[in-house]
Amino acid sequence: MQTRNPDPGIDEAAAAWVAREDRAPLADADIAERERWLRADSRHLGAYARARAVYVRTDRAAALAGGARERPHGDARRWLRALGVAAALAAGVAVVALGVRHAAHSGADYATRKGEVLRVPLPDGSTITLDSDSAVDVAFDATRRGVRLKRGAAVFDVAKNRELPFVVDAAGTSVTAVGTSFLVSVDRQSEGETEVLVREGIVDVADVGATTPPARLPANFKASARKGHAIEIAQIAQDSVARQLAWRDGMLSFNGDTLQYAADQFARYSDVHIIIDEPALRARRIVGLYSANDPVGFAHSVAKSLNLVAERRGNSVHLFGTTMSAQAAAAPPANTAGATPEKR
Repeated sequence: MQTRNPDPGIDEAAAAWVAREDRAPLADADIAERERWLRADSRHLGAYARARAVYVRTDRAAALAGGARERPHGDARRWLRALGVAAALAAGVAVVALGVRHAAHSGADYATRKGEVLRVPLPDGSTITLDSDSAVDVAFDATRRGVRLKRGAAVFDVAKNRELPFVVDAAGTSVTAVGTSFLVSVDRQSEGETEVLVREGIVDVADVGATTPPARLPANFKASARKGHAIEIAQIAQDSVARQLAWRDGMLSFNGDTLQYAADQFARYSDVHIIIDEPALRARRIVGLYSANDPVGFAHSVAKSLNLVAERRGNSVHLFGTTMSAQAAAAPPANTAGATPEKR
């Protein structure tokens, strides 16, 4: 896996943003400033995600211990020390992010269940990071380093070896690299479409068995491939690449995405589903970085920013407008056992 170049200044700035968010909701100008900072450098999003993850873990640990968590009023360095400990732990273990384990009975060499992210070091020095509900088989031999993505998505940080190409097979598509970093994902509904996103280096994308030459993708390009169809290629912004890979740090990043798209993404990581009761709300656009395994917290945050109501009902959280809430209040009483309306 490519080594991240540490920069204490970036980590300190990220921790400071987390501390500011904890003290009080950010004003619109502050949110805009934070978004400018996130876009200014591709390393900023990762640093912010790590700082946010440390914040969440510390908060939960305090809750489990029954004590009050010390809030970082202006003291970003305290969070930096915690961040340093978390980074040291992550460097020494293969399991990271959302509380992950190797699924031994999945029928694959390595697999994750819903809500899990798994980092797998390979013998050649490469690393595979499996997304939630994903599986791979690994087959290295004397001619190539082979991996088969059976389902889901994975990021491959490939150690350079020109003598042994690194080849990922996924749903009839092959992705070949020498030394690079890229994402491969299989469509979770049809499992017929494969998407490739290149973070660093160059990869070749080909339809297995086709006679046409492979499509060559440099960094910040993506390809959509379906067996028997032409490969579609598009360039994307560097900050968009970082956002699409935020799940590696246990986060989900949205930048003008619809509320329904966000709800679908959270459903990949949690059994608590977000239900948007009013069709018109599903197209509302959102921006932000959120913990991937906290759909309820996301719903509360969105309800506050969009002037909606978030209501927990059993294993789901519903989002609807205040007009719908007022109409419900005027209606005859209904059985709402287990429902806890909350407007945040």
